[in-house]
Amino acid sequence: MGVLKNLLIENWSLKLTAVLVAVTLWLVVRGDSAAERVITVPLEVRVPRFMEITNERPSTVDVTVRGAVSNIWFGQSLPTCIVDLQSADEGEHILPLSPSSVRIPRATGLEVLSVRPARITLKLERSVTREVPVTVTLRGDPSPGFEVYSTTANPPTVLVVGPRSRIDRIGGVATEPVSVAGARDGVDTHAKLDIRDSFVRCNAEGIDVAVELGVRRRLQTIRQVQIQAENHDLVVAPPRVTVIALVPSYYREPLTPADFTARLPDGVDLSATATKVRPEVRFTGRSDPTVVVREVQPAEVTVRRRATK
Repeated sequence: MGVLKNLLIENWSLKLTAVLVAVTLWLVVRGDSAAERVITVPLEVRVPRFMEITNERPSTVDVTVRGAVSNIWFGQSLPTCIVDLQSADEGEHILPLSPSSVRIPRATGLEVLSVRPARITLKLERSVTREVPVTVTLRGDPSPGFEVYSTTANPPTVLVVGPRSRIDRIGGVATEPVSVAGARDGVDTHAKLDIRDSFVRCNAEGIDVAVELGVRRRLQTIRQVQIQAENHDLVVAPPRVTVIALVPSYYREPLTPADFTARLPDGVDLSATATKVRPEVRFTGRSDPTVVVREVQPAEVTVRRRATK
C-alpha cells in the first residue's frame, strides 16, 4: 500500500500534466475533421419475399470515413451498409459495395471514402414449406427383461421451412434422444426436435413423446392357421397360413393354431373370377395385448367362387 501511495504522490505535478496533455491530444485528434478512420457497421441485405440467402455472408463491413467521429452516435441512427436484392431472381449474385451503399446521418458530417470488402457474393433460393414425419430417438436400454414396444410422437408430423434445396433433402425430423435407461413402465415426456441445419426452421420447437414398454418378447412361428370363409360358396387358396407373432418370454407352452383366427376381410370383390386379399389374423387364445401378429405368410390369398355342378 505504501509503494502505491509513493507512486501516486511522487512527482505528482508532472504526472498530472502528462495526463492533461494526453487527454487534450486525444480530443484534438478525435475531433479532427480531416482525419480518416475505419469504423465497423452492420450489413443489411434486403431480399425478395419468399427468398432466402443460402451461403455464408458477413454481418458487418469496415467503412473508411473522413470527419470528426466525435459527432456521431449522439441521438442519431447508426450507419448501415445496405444491399438491395428485392428485385433479384434465384441464383448467385456478385454485388459491389461502394460508399453509396452506406447510409449515414448527414448531421454527422462524415464522408464515406471506401467499404471493405469491396464486393460480396450472395446466393438466393426460394423458400418452401413441407410437412415431414417425426421420428422418436431413444437412448439407453430398459430394465432387464423389458423392451420398447412402440414410440408415439404427438403431433406425428411437423412443418419445416427453408431453402428448397435443403428442404428437398429432409425425409423427416428426429427428436433429441429420449432416455429409457432402466425403465420398466412407459415414458411420457416432451422432447425437442433435433434440427441441425441452421437454414431449416420448424413450426414446433418440441413435441410430446410416449414410449410404451413391456416384458421382453420372442418371435414364434405358428403354422397351419385355418382361414375361415363365412360364405361357403368361396374357395380360398391356400386355405391355411403361417403366423409369426411376438410372444412374451414368460409363456411356457408354445402357441397353437387354435389360439388364432384368420378370416377374409369384409367387402371382398366377388365379381372377378379370382381376387387377391389379405387375410385378417387375430390372437384369440387369451386376453393378452402383449401378443402381436408381426407377419402372415403368404400375405395374400386367392379367393374365387366355388364351381357349380
